[in-house]
This record gives sequence, C-alpha cells and structure tokens, in this order.
Amino acid sequence: MRVLFLQQQPCMRSLKYAVGLRSAGVPVELGFAYVGRTLAEWYGTGDELFDHWWRVRAEPQTDLAGVVAEFGPDVVHSHNLPDQLTVLALEVANGAVPVVHDTHDLQSLRHTPYEDGFPEPAGALGLERAAVEGCTALVAVSSEMLAEIGARHRLPQCTAVFANYAVGRDLPPVLPPPERAPQRPPRVVYQGTLSTNAGHYDLREIFTRLVVEGVHLDVYPARPAPEYAELAAAWPGMTCHEQVAPQRLLELLPAYDFGWAGFNSSLNRAHLDTALPNKVFEYLGCGLPVLTLDHRAMAGLVDGEGVGASLKTLDRLTVQLEELDMVALRRRVASARHRFTVEANAERVVALYREVIGR
Repeated sequence: MRVLFLQQQPCMRSLKYAVGLRSAGVPVELGFAYVGRTLAEWYGTGDELFDHWWRVRAEPQTDLAGVVAEFGPDVVHSHNLPDQLTVLALEVANGAVPVVHDTHDLQSLRHTPYEDGFPEPAGALGLERAAVEGCTALVAVSSEMLAEIGARHRLPQCTAVFANYAVGRDLPPVLPPPERAPQRPPRVVYQGTLSTNAGHYDLREIFTRLVVEGVHLDVYPARPAPEYAELAAAWPGMTCHEQVAPQRLLELLPAYDFGWAGFNSSLNRAHLDTALPNKVFEYLGCGLPVLTLDHRAMAGLVDGEGVGASLKTLDRLTVQLEELDMVALRRRVASARHRFTVEANAERVVALYREVIGR
C-alpha cells in the first residue's frame, strides 16, 4: 500500500510510524509531504525511511493536489497541529482517498500556543472540528484524548488510540541489573522541550522544588535553554547539559534512577490530562521508572502498569522514593519495555489502514 504522511513540521511520531511500518513485514511505499523541514533537517535522521519527499510551499492546495496526483496514495495520514493540513487533504482527496487525522495535540484544550515553530492559524477551533468530523479515521495518543475529542465533536466511525511509543531498534539492548544499589541522592533525569512562557513546559519552579527536596536532577534540553543553564548554576543538585544526539541520549538514560514527566499544569491542565509524551516511553524503553504528577493519562499508565509513581505532592520527595521497592519496579519496567515500542504495535496501524481502504 502507498501511505502519504502530511505534516507542517516533521515530527518524531512520523519517524516512529515509518519505523513500525518498515518492521511490519508488509509491502508499503511511504511518501512525506511537509511544509517546514525534513526529518533529517530536524532530527538528523529519518529521511531514509521514506521513499518520496515533497515540500508544500506557497500554494499548499495546488502543491498537495500535485503530490496526490503524482504519488497516488491509498491513505493520507495527516498529523496535527495545525489541523488545517487535514482539512486541506480532505479538500484535495474529495472522498477518493481516505484521510487519517492523527491528533497528538488538541487545540481546544490549550491556553498557550503550540511551541514548535509555527503560528496558530486563524479559525483554529473551526479547523479542529472540520478535521475531526471530516476524516475517515481518527487516531489519538491516549484514550483520555479520544474521550475529550468525542465530547467536543462528532467522531468518525473508525477511531484508534496509538501512543507515542518508543523506537525499539534504538533502545539499549542491555540494561543495568535491577538489583544494583540505590543511588544517594536519587538521580532523576528530564529530557525534552523546555520553555519560559508559563505553559506546561515551563518547569523552572518544579525543577527548583525537586532539588530543594534533595534529589539530583540532570536536564537534557531538546533545544538551547539558556535560562535553565542559569537556573542550574544557581542551584546545586541540578545540572543542565548541552544538547546531545537522540541516540546518545538513549545510551545515557539507563544510568539514572527515574525519568521525570511531571509538567506545569497552571495553564494547560486539560491538555496534560490527555498527554502521553514521547519521553515517557523512551524512559521506560531505557529501563527507567517514570515519575509524574497528577496528569490523568500519564498517572493511569504508570500506576496501572506499575512502572513508576504518580506523585500527589513533592513534599518529602526523597522519603517517598525510598519507600518504593526499586528492585521490583525496575524488573517490571524491564519486562514491559518492549511492549511500549512502535515495532510491537505496528500491526495495529496496518490494520487501521486496511480498514479505511476497505471503507
């Protein structure tokens, strides 16, 4: 089958789908139409997974119509944000090609702009409804997000939940033994996006509280974060590292005790209740129990699977962590980690595509 991925800015989720589809053992031809940069320009890798690349430029509808005519896809798989590209794909396809709308961020749940290099389009909430209600199939990153979408819009007949699973091929093949001695103080790591705009990635207050409570925190920013380097210089116990390549980061993570996935909920609590970020599955894939706060989807995962802890408070944090059975916790993470990979779940994507093509 021929699958055309469509996105404003190349996304790690696209790379993960491509890895999963390549591992599934089915004949597939992958194309990628994009507005900003290619995966390799953004992440340093990933272009090799796709057979064709097209850049959608000044006249997006005309450009995309040309791509569809040239490639002849069986499925268009469009990622948000923004939702306008799915709406554009629906106009171009005009019912002749099924369009999968992949929602890993719901605009109507946010109070801060999307932080990945493009402005919020005019009429964003109208575009959200048009994309959800017009698509052939809807994919959400969590059951909580799917429920929120269903509470706002009419869902298509075909829906699926597909989390931001880790890429199994990139994970460390061997983990440190679960029986290893605990580190004092506990070593916690955070990797990913950081901001200073009071949104959910503004973690300065949380990071300060973590080190005040007695843990050692290492931070690996996804992009330069000078404000966090200044914060680390002011607080012993916090280290803000230079950016490292994604593969190198996965090699470093197993040395830590916990992966941090607790966010600032002052503005975007509703969004955080639906989020299952990439970092959660990368921590688990590298053998790290996950620490999160009262974010519904993340807390449900770590508590339900027994692969971490959702903290009601940061008071007496080191005492809370010392009360955990670390050997049992590490063993559960190690035994479950390959279930949380795209390769282990790729057949579900293939089944979704076959269903929408059949429809």
